Amino acid sequence: MTVTEYEYDGGRLVRSWSQPESEWDQREQAWVAALAAYRAELCPCGCGQRYADVTSPEEGGPQFVASRVVCRARLALLEAQRAAETQDIVGGARLWHVQQIGG
Repeated sequence: MTVTEYEYDGGRLVRSWSQPESEWDQREQAWVAALAAYRAELCPCGCGQRYADVTSPEEGGPQFVASRVVCRARLALLEAQRAAETQDIVGGARLWHVQQIGG
């Protein structure tokens, strides 16, 4: 939607200007700004932690511990891909997707 405003001088139109309205309201714009600010604070390596925390001095900054879990969906995909690649030549041309069973 575009909003057009008109300026009159003594009943005579002297100027008009148009400005498109934003597709997002102020609340949505605030959410996007907050998300951008949050993402800007994250470490660029992709670890998901705040850059200020991961680059702070070791003796006084937060401590970290690493752990791992297995993405069972990715595991199922990798197993199916490996099995298919050993069976025929079209393995590399397949398009794969993963879906949850019963959910």
